[in-house]
Amino acid sequence: MKRDTCKIGDLVHIPQATELVECQSTMLDDPQLVIPLRLRETTRPEVGIVTHVSRSGGYIKVYCVGEQWSVKNSSVYLLNGEIQ
Repeated sequence: MKRDTCKIGDLVHIPQATELVECQSTMLDDPQLVIPLRLRETTRPEVGIVTHVSRSGGYIKVYCVGEQWSVKNSSVYLLNGEIQ
């Protein structure tokens, strides 16, 4: 199944057990060259707002639970409709 491409401002569903990474902005465009500053794994599904999309499309930055994180684009789903 082909994933929709995320855009800045989109709401995304972040599933349980998804790895979130805090890193410098450069990781988004070349994840091989940066050491993560902090890692977090979601313990329940969360909603995030896309704040940055990498040129390669591999990673996005999301704002969720009061913090900004990088996450693999393939790990999230676009939210269409209402959040309940």
